[in-house]
Amino acid sequence: MNRLWTFALIGALAASAGATEKKEKGGAPESSTASSDLYPNDFGPAELDVSEYPKAIREGYKLTVFKCAACHTAARPLNSQFLELTKEEEEQFKKDNPDVYKDKRLVHIEDQIWKRYVKRMMSKPGCPVKGDDGKKIWQFLAHDSKSRKTGKNAGEWAAHRKKLLDDFKKNHKDAYQRLFPKE
Repeated sequence: MNRLWTFALIGALAASAGATEKKEKGGAPESSTASSDLYPNDFGPAELDVSEYPKAIREGYKLTVFKCAACHTAARPLNSQFLELTKEEEEQFKKDNPDVYKDKRLVHIEDQIWKRYVKRMMSKPGCPVKGDDGKKIWQFLAHDSKSRKTGKNAGEWAAHRKKLLDDFKKNHKDAYQRLFPKE
């Protein structure tokens, strides 16, 4: 346990060193100062019921909750707008959920987006995620986002995400404007 706290401290120190913010393709804001910036995601639940997920995916969930906490809470990825779909799956989602699809603040679809983000987080100083743990986290995030944000759950997800955005805009106006300047 002391080792985890050491990683958390290293991650917090690295994050507070003051890095710059940039925009990812598609307008998804991203910052290299994970723990110092606020995001709407941070105010959603940091735990999920994953009892129905396959065993390997549940292992990725545990890693997400414990290892990602070195820099931010698990709420950040669990309440993210990111959704990893193939082009064919994206076309079906677009057809089934045209209103949700139009707003990238609700759902940002990109093939292998979680894989890319996990790799990026792993490259940050002090990140305790190494090797196969990164792959397990990515597989969990891809499975979970598909499970909770598509099909019969798409409307519920959109309502949840919209509430996070509305509350964030109301309670953290400056941070909201920094993330969504064209609003």
